[in-house]
Amino acid sequence: MMRAALMAAAILLASPALAETAPDAATLAAARELMQVTDVQGQMRALGPRMAESMGQQMRLMFKDDTMPEGLRTELTAAMQAYVGSMDSYFTPAFIDQLATIYARHFTVEELRRVTAFMKEPVMVKFRAETPAMIAEMLPLTFEAMKPGQQQFMAKIRQIVADWIARHPEDKAKLRSPTAS
Repeated sequence: MMRAALMAAAILLASPALAETAPDAATLAAARELMQVTDVQGQMRALGPRMAESMGQQMRLMFKDDTMPEGLRTELTAAMQAYVGSMDSYFTPAFIDQLATIYARHFTVEELRRVTAFMKEPVMVKFRAETPAMIAEMLPLTFEAMKPGQQQFMAKIRQIVADWIARHPEDKAKLRSPTAS
């Protein structure tokens, strides 16, 4: 009996989705309205090109004098534009509905209605309109702030992987790049 109870608890803990109850229809409807008001797709459409620009700036920093070879810059720009151009395909109605379901699990119907009403306020409309440009300005600062620890962190990650592969050589073939270790 104890073993069965432990097994049931382990299954529930291992799969949070099974343990969570689905939100009621009213709460889910309120969450869907919030998703519509916040315009997730529009936000990502506006943010995508600015993120690509910031990423391009960061890539230039990998080269002496921050000058990337022209051909490489052209190829990377084309790849980033293609990726950004395809972002709408990721934000499908099903994806937006999944986001709404998450909100519905964390907020009551009344809380969602209050947040939605707040999001309709002129200051929040302006906030959403300005956010993509602000994030584009913040990304280079964030990358720069993270730079001092980034190389040390990546070295640690490479060492952990190398140590793992040394102990488990059969896993080397599972790496995307076998020379990564």
